[in-house]
Amino acid sequence: MSDFYIISVKHTRREHDYITVWRPDNNGYAWPLSWAGKYSEADVLANRDYYHCGDDTLAVPCALLDTLAVPPTKGTVDNDAGPVVLNNRANWKCILEFAMPDPIYKPQPQYKRVLRATKEAA
Repeated sequence: MSDFYIISVKHTRREHDYITVWRPDNNGYAWPLSWAGKYSEADVLANRDYYHCGDDTLAVPCALLDTLAVPPTKGTVDNDAGPVVLNNRANWKCILEFAMPDPIYKPQPQYKRVLRATKEAA
């Protein structure tokens, strides 16, 4: 079984340089993966509507995000903690391809120069 980071699609905004992940024990948000929680596949599957609904959250294998991670730009994160995942089209394309399959809603991430559609407009 794999471990997963939980990406907050809802809290990653177009103007953010980095993708937002959940901290351990469902306790807040962070950009550095060193501050992120790792969630078991069993926990994600048991609470799919919470951890992998698509419009708010996505469960992504830790190994994938770890390969996409880079050091943060100096001064953008407390104590320059990292690594972080850049909030860009290329990373989101990879994340959406390799995230846990079948979220409830189709994810519509925000990244530079892209507007997010609302649920009402869908």
